[in-house]
Amino acid sequence: MDTFFNKQVPDNMPPLAATIGMFDGVHRGHRLVVDHLRQAASARGLKTAVFTFPNHPQLLFHPDCGLRLLTSPEKKASLLAQTGVDYTFFLSFTHELAAMTAREFMTLLHSRYNVRLLAVGYDHRFGRRSDETFADYQRYGEAIGMDVITTPELSGDGHISSSAIRRRLAEGDVKGAASMLGHRYCIAGTVVDGKRNGRLIGFPTANIDLDGMPLLVPPDGVYAVKASVDGATFGGMLNIGTPTVDHATQRTIEVNIFNFDNEIYGKTVNLEFVDRVRDERRMNGLDDLRRQLQLDRKTIENILTQSSEYENH
Repeated sequence: MDTFFNKQVPDNMPPLAATIGMFDGVHRGHRLVVDHLRQAASARGLKTAVFTFPNHPQLLFHPDCGLRLLTSPEKKASLLAQTGVDYTFFLSFTHELAAMTAREFMTLLHSRYNVRLLAVGYDHRFGRRSDETFADYQRYGEAIGMDVITTPELSGDGHISSSAIRRRLAEGDVKGAASMLGHRYCIAGTVVDGKRNGRLIGFPTANIDLDGMPLLVPPDGVYAVKASVDGATFGGMLNIGTPTVDHATQRTIEVNIFNFDNEIYGKTVNLEFVDRVRDERRMNGLDDLRRQLQLDRKTIENILTQSSEYENH
């Protein structure tokens, strides 16, 4: 898959079948849209493209709304590549773009990117005017030389949306979120220096900084995770919250990577949430913390041994 940012257009752009949307999380509903897009493109001899945004439209108009994303642009591109789409275009969602009508945006896709077929999700709307419907999109497409088709809703398992997944994650239900996503929820960040209390009791941790990316971090507690660094993946014990033995107030993301003791400061670690183990609790000193972590590690090792879902994502 080829990925382009900031209105880049490759030379000799082939005719495209495209879809548009935020695609936050690239969940099962999104994948259904892409599947139908690919089928329609194949029948017409077209290449496929997803047009999406690195920034969420809601954050443009309400920057203090507290919305958190499910995927960084890099992770979104990686997940879209797994769908088999040929191109992904990241268009910055600006006030200028938000001011476009659906017809103006479709004309842009047609003239600049050679889009000949547009697949629209069954409940998706775009453009400045909220009263425009799928019938309007079809009418505009006919006028500019673009076929417009709709994609069906994912059947069974209830309604799947990025908002519903955020609610699951906000409750700590990482397994429920994974069932809706079709893959485990992930966050990634840079390893930064910490207080190193874990190393004193045999449980060294990597402190993760999300590098300013507004990703949704599940609630405080201990989680079973898969940690990937330098191209290798290990089991891990993740704690989200405030350090429990020194009365700190700053929330941290710390992972103890099993059977791993390399120096990784400044490197990127990717964390896949497998299951939630317990709530965070205050510890009565380092000895109490050591005993609890020993119990947590046994629990997590059992969870990871028994968990085989989503291993290929």
